[in-house]
Amino acid sequence: MFTKLKKGFTSADLKLFAVIFMFIDHIGAIVIEGYLMQSGLMSTTAFNVSPGTPEFDLAMKLYSIDLPLRLIGRIAFPLFAFMIVQGFIHTHSRKDYLLRLSAFALISQIPFHMAVSLIGMNSRNVFFTLALGLACIWGIDLARERAATPFRALPGSLLVILCCCVAAWYINSDYSQYGVLCIVAFYLFKEHPVRGGLIACAILTVINPYYEFTAFLCLFFIKMYNGEKGNLPLGKYFFYAFYPVHMLILYGTAMLILRM
Repeated sequence: MFTKLKKGFTSADLKLFAVIFMFIDHIGAIVIEGYLMQSGLMSTTAFNVSPGTPEFDLAMKLYSIDLPLRLIGRIAFPLFAFMIVQGFIHTHSRKDYLLRLSAFALISQIPFHMAVSLIGMNSRNVFFTLALGLACIWGIDLARERAATPFRALPGSLLVILCCCVAAWYINSDYSQYGVLCIVAFYLFKEHPVRGGLIACAILTVINPYYEFTAFLCLFFIKMYNGEKGNLPLGKYFFYAFYPVHMLILYGTAMLILRM
């Protein structure tokens, strides 16, 4: 299934790992938590049932399944952030890359909104964050190219980072400004990706230390990256297509369970 070489994992392998971790995470978030919230057993902040009741026992059993799924899922985003930087470095057309991310952000929004509405979320999907992160590091790169020294590039770079973070915050994209900063961290430490990963994961823990600490497990996969492209099943559009499709599948699964 994976094109694992002696040297480690290819770009395609890391994307496939990230997709698997994301799917595991979304099973917990959309199917299990969606059921708990839509059936009235849980709100976005707490359980709505009293201890000692059958409903409470059911909620706790489901949550005991949900929690490890969500913890495993934390590995996905930093891997995607890392691969955005690798894609930026190796792509033949940064413009096409940004347009592709932006197009799938729009395509994925309705399936994403349908799925996350089950858990009370009203935000923009992760493609918006990835696109803003790509635009941000592109802007930093241009600022560095046009400045005579790295110091003179600093004001322009900071302005680009600020604008992209504000945009992510304003549209309330998945992972928001924290996701953009993760991509920036991987870009600034592109020669030392594990260091970039440490900073990115530290940024993510600000969101929710209880969940996000497992994001640090991504460092194993990043350290094993061998710089090779590799091949994704169904071609380079596999991840792009998988995102909206799996959202629809999980939404449909959750709705079927709720109607049983």
